[in-house]
Amino acid sequence: MKKPEHSSAGFSVNSVVRLGTEKAPAKLTVQTEARKLELQAILDESNWVAVIDVDSDQAENIQDLEILQGKKATEAAVSTKQASRNDPCPCGSGKKYKKCCAA
Repeated sequence: MKKPEHSSAGFSVNSVVRLGTEKAPAKLTVQTEARKLELQAILDESNWVAVIDVDSDQAENIQDLEILQGKKATEAAVSTKQASRNDPCPCGSGKKYKKCCAA
């Protein structure tokens, strides 16, 4: 009997898209070009990706940047699903759960 791959339908892999990455850039709106350069310097310092629109008619919206700045301390990944004995360990070691974290 062939073992299923980790990417097959038998295993549910929850991929999380994080704000400030290329897949989910932060969306910011500012009123001046000088403010855009100021925010771009902050983003570059922290290696975050954002789309900054300059529109003098709209109010400034930097809510995504405030969210990113509030997440300074990253937490360890926590699996919401408890693995059974013979499932691969959710810690990513590649071992069975019973031989890794359940021991």
